Amino acid sequence: MIKKKIVFLLVISLFLMGLPISAQQKEGRKQRKEKIIENKEKAKTNRKFRKYKTKEQKFEAAKMYYDKGSYLNASQLFEEIYPLYLGTDRGDSILFLFASSYFYNHDYLIAAFYFNDFMRKYPQSPRVEEAAFLKAKSYFLNSPNYNLDQTDTYLAKENLELFSNYYSQSSYISEVNTMLDSLRNKLAKKDFAIASMYYRTENYKSAQISFQNLVKDFADSPYIEEALFIWVKNNYEFAIKSVEAKKVERFQMVIDVKNILKAKYPSSPYLNEANKIAADAEKRIQKLLTIVEKK
Repeated sequence: MIKKKIVFLLVISLFLMGLPISAQQKEGRKQRKEKIIENKEKAKTNRKFRKYKTKEQKFEAAKMYYDKGSYLNASQLFEEIYPLYLGTDRGDSILFLFASSYFYNHDYLIAAFYFNDFMRKYPQSPRVEEAAFLKAKSYFLNSPNYNLDQTDTYLAKENLELFSNYYSQSSYISEVNTMLDSLRNKLAKKDFAIASMYYRTENYKSAQISFQNLVKDFADSPYIEEALFIWVKNNYEFAIKSVEAKKVERFQMVIDVKNILKAKYPSSPYLNEANKIAADAEKRIQKLLTIVEKK
């Protein structure tokens, strides 16, 4: 009986070994491998830092790593010694360099967190303006491509605007304004892409609202000229496909938007076609009004 059980278990084991590895098992193996590598790296780092016995030695070593551009090593040492320097003259310097290490290591959200912590704990520091700037810039550098969710872009814009309002005479203002322009253009591009998508999918009402908001919110964007032209076409197609009672009003919208395009961009390459569309809209309005009068 015991022999039969052993044989049965052996058969089952061989069968299981022959089964394909599931995605979950592969992921589990990958995570275990990554954990082993991480632990090895930590052990290696601990051995590297073991020669620094005192907090003074660790402070000097952290600065040395920072100056060499080894920001990960610097951040690990600064994190270790910062609690030991709380309430001392070096406390603010260490926290600032700790945050900067993350910034230059491209860990922007962590950097922003610690720059904010620095501003909260050391509001009288001569480096608080620089910390505010680097915090805002961290959010800017974390802003994603225009076709992704723009929550982080709005966060960056808010922080840059706060800096601009609070430090209006700062030497960083020029760079802040450049970053703000970049963010506004990104948001405008996002809104332009959405409005254009509504037009292509013949969702004319949504496109009309989206183009209107785009022109209102980002009047100086490089996308406005083309947006106005597509808006003209959108309104024309919307009017064509509308019920009779709505056509006069909607054809008039074609002419109104064309006039905005002409006033804002008198030399626009889109103007010739926009004029033709508006002229046809005008003829259709006159024809519709004549029909109404005859009735």
